[in-house]
Amino acid sequence: MDINDIFKESVSSKTLMPSKSKRKLGATPGLRTLKEGGYGIAGASSSADGVDGEPAKRVKRSETDSIDGDDDDEGGRFFSDGLTTNEKDVMTWVDNMEIMDDALDQAAVQRMVVRLERAVSKNTEDRIKHANSPQLFAESEADLDEALQRLLLLANDVQYLKVLEDLGALPTLVGLMAHENADITLDVIQFVVEVTAEDAWSHEGESTEERELVSAFVRALATQEFFEVLGQNLRRLKEGSDSFEGEADRMGVFQSLSLVENIVSLDSTLVSPVVSAMDLLEWLRARITQSVYSQAGAKGPATQADPNQQYAAELVSILLHSNWQLRIEASSGQLGLTLLECLARYKKRTPEDEVEMEYLENIIDSVCMMVSTRVGKSAFMEAEGVELLLVLQQQQQHVARLLSLKILDYAMSPAHLDPASSNDDNGDDAAQSKALAASMAKRYIDNRGLKHLFSILMHQGKGSVRRLYKKYPETDERAVSCLASLFRLTTRDSPERWRLLAKFASTPTDDSSWRLYIDRIVELNIEYFERVQEVEAQPDSDSESEADSDHEMERYTQRLDAGLFSLQMTDVVVAFVAEDPKAREYIELRLKRKGRALAMVAEELAEYVAVREETDLQAASRRQIIQRIKESHEGPLTVAHMLDHI
Repeated sequence: MDINDIFKESVSSKTLMPSKSKRKLGATPGLRTLKEGGYGIAGASSSADGVDGEPAKRVKRSETDSIDGDDDDEGGRFFSDGLTTNEKDVMTWVDNMEIMDDALDQAAVQRMVVRLERAVSKNTEDRIKHANSPQLFAESEADLDEALQRLLLLANDVQYLKVLEDLGALPTLVGLMAHENADITLDVIQFVVEVTAEDAWSHEGESTEERELVSAFVRALATQEFFEVLGQNLRRLKEGSDSFEGEADRMGVFQSLSLVENIVSLDSTLVSPVVSAMDLLEWLRARITQSVYSQAGAKGPATQADPNQQYAAELVSILLHSNWQLRIEASSGQLGLTLLECLARYKKRTPEDEVEMEYLENIIDSVCMMVSTRVGKSAFMEAEGVELLLVLQQQQQHVARLLSLKILDYAMSPAHLDPASSNDDNGDDAAQSKALAASMAKRYIDNRGLKHLFSILMHQGKGSVRRLYKKYPETDERAVSCLASLFRLTTRDSPERWRLLAKFASTPTDDSSWRLYIDRIVELNIEYFERVQEVEAQPDSDSESEADSDHEMERYTQRLDAGLFSLQMTDVVVAFVAEDPKAREYIELRLKRKGRALAMVAEELAEYVAVREETDLQAASRRQIIQRIKESHEGPLTVAHMLDHI
């Protein structure tokens, strides 16, 4: 008989005191457990089974539960609680236990540790003594489980985590990670998840002191090689089975990934050491490619992403967002190629449910983080990532067509630089990144990418295609940003630049399409301008002067949230297109109808240039940049020349 078939009940911190633990209420502890725990209960020596296995003597009701000396039904039976004295004592103890646990102190934590060590020793002894009889060590295993569950109380007061370390309990916890019973291992993981969760160290607003205490606890676990064991445990879990063991293993994977996510929120400096100790990127790389539905006997379509597969993809995205070094590691290793392979699955299919949709979005977010670095851009080019995006954009019926614009936008945007590198190194890195982005822009245009980009920009398509545009309104912002990047990354008088400008110029065979494209750009420009104007028209929320730098930055951030960046991207497109006299005349006419002018476009671009060049945002600096823009090229309204050099 398998011990897992006997031992399935669990008790959580929810059983012991209110918290946000996810575990469910477990079984009520028996009288024997209460007595061994050191709690005095009247009559506890006479349990339902008696002492030493002998049947307990039946207690006469008249001796214990006489109610006001009246034995008639109306005065006694129907108006009593129906409990014996022993049962009342148990209920009283349960009530008192919650009061006792509320007053958690160092002595209580010491008792928890002693109880845990005693339970571990007893369980180890019983397992050796009765190795072939799980029934005989199931009771000690239940005691061990209960001792571990009581540690969850520390999630409500993390100041006592240091006591665990001082009492030498951490090696015991790490040792239990290799326990033969998976439930015991899950108890340890659950405990660490609970104490590292944000709720544990920020009950009423973030507490720096509590955060540092939890960080110190995690570092102490790391010195005991906890995360190496956690990584090994991940690899021994089998998620494919529909049995109870398979469900427990799936929960173990989920809790392990939750722990890593908690550490990302807790202390970013711990992320790289933890990921390295667990060899996590390699495990995640394998997990995001394999769905449990594809395994024999599993329920669900073989191509559909399962919940833990989606969570693995989400964790990859979180890790790459939080750590620059991990982006480099992912880009230079196999993870980057695996992400593109996962993305390629959606060339001709759409996610089947919300879980798989989140999976796809997380894969795309991860690729975006990868191509935001110079190493990632280079790897993306070598893996023919641009060609993959073009294939995705050909499929009008599938959502990956629209989502692929996000990758293209990141790929052609300036690279994120290493915060630990010197200015000279970052300068070289930025120059190489821009050259790579320019190569991608050229490849995209040469492979007829403009056809797909303008099709998305103009919302071409019918039925389900048009519904996708409504479902993903951010597509317009991505398309405009990509178009602006293509203008910036192509050199003046190059074939690629002329092919771009030709979209906005009349031809002998077509004298209408260019007007439609300009109408669309101006329409979006006015839409974003009105959004920003709504924010600028709002009164200041405080009494600080506008000269205050913090206040100025806060207002700038509010304008960005309202759509300032998208407005500036449409301004960039307008600036380049306006170099053609005929197009400029038409643009001025369209802008004038809405109270706009090219001079306003120039001022908005001045702010954009100021931010890109990391100059002051004050009005005086903006005026200087406007003047520089106006004087930089022939024609007072031409601003594109300066944009070629940023």
